[in-house]
Amino acid sequence: MLKNYSVKEIDPGLYQIKDPAEVLMYLVLGSEKALLFDTGHGIIDLPAIVKEITDKPLTVVLGHGHIDHANGAYQFSEVYLREPDFELFREHTSAEIRDVILQRLDAENVKVDFDREKWKNSGACKLIPLETGRVFDLGGTNVEIIDMAGHTGGSIGILLKEQRILIDSDSANSHCWMFVPQSLSVREYTAMLERVIKLDFDKFYVAHQEHAHTKADMEKFITVAKNATLEKCKPYDNWVQEKPFIYTEDDVSIVVNERTLA
Repeated sequence: MLKNYSVKEIDPGLYQIKDPAEVLMYLVLGSEKALLFDTGHGIIDLPAIVKEITDKPLTVVLGHGHIDHANGAYQFSEVYLREPDFELFREHTSAEIRDVILQRLDAENVKVDFDREKWKNSGACKLIPLETGRVFDLGGTNVEIIDMAGHTGGSIGILLKEQRILIDSDSANSHCWMFVPQSLSVREYTAMLERVIKLDFDKFYVAHQEHAHTKADMEKFITVAKNATLEKCKPYDNWVQEKPFIYTEDDVSIVVNERTLA
């Protein structure tokens, strides 16, 4: 089988796993346990990849319920997710949605060796409700669940308290989709960022960019969200087809629609 993924240690005890469709997952190691944040498309053997790195007991946490972050959950017996995204998770791990993913992978010429039919019908797994504020003690590394609702109602981040590192999937990034049906309002998204930026972290990582971001980057995200208006936006072509608009400023974009800007 092709080794169609990459693994990189980006901080002591923190690994970045990239799947063939360029989606990033994060593995956090403590002295006693490990935590995997997000599961990507599910088109690589995540349990085997994790075992190449560690044999510590593993907890799996999803940043939110969308297809490119939750579809690998079926490879585990149970995963943690915020309840507002439970219905989204079940929809996006269905055979119908997975068929859409296959079409996208083909359209984007993503080369990956996996059993497409088995994956398409593999279903989901047991969901465990996740509460914000919960802390997972991995042994010398405490991971706190942070409420980052905006992109979806159940979106979270994880705060590595000792390392002062925040990780999210799509909750705060330089090209944020705030137009999908599960998105809250831009006003709520902005308020979330203004709350999160006050937390004790020095840098943060996201699911679609490999480099570390700083709080200065999050300040840009806030500014762009506040400055976005329909008059300043341009139409945004996308596969979801929700008739969104994009606003860009200082290399940062937010994609919105009339509902989320209201």
